[in-house]
Amino acid sequence: MACSEAMYAMGWVLPDHASDQQCTELSGGLAGHTQSGTFRMSRADVRPWLASLSGERNQPDGVGSDSVVERKEGLALGILRPSGSLQADEVRVNVRWDSEDTAVVTFETFDY
Repeated sequence: MACSEAMYAMGWVLPDHASDQQCTELSGGLAGHTQSGTFRMSRADVRPWLASLSGERNQPDGVGSDSVVERKEGLALGILRPSGSLQADEVRVNVRWDSEDTAVVTFETFDY
């Protein structure tokens, strides 16, 4: 599956210049309908891209108003019920700093 299709299904847009895209889709069974993927993007663009993602934001304790969790190794964000056509209950987005200029983004959807 193309990562742009996965993003579209969640009502999101793949970041400009995303590279090393690897996305998959699983249907049926106990997992329901799930998608997962990984791609690289500009580290400077990560936080604005996370802010652009639609859906109800998971608000864990101790995070800022944008619901982004900051970690030494990167960022994390949880979205409940994204606004696209994919009927996912939750999407978890994790960002790992790859270098001074790039980040590796991984996402996984959950359909409970």
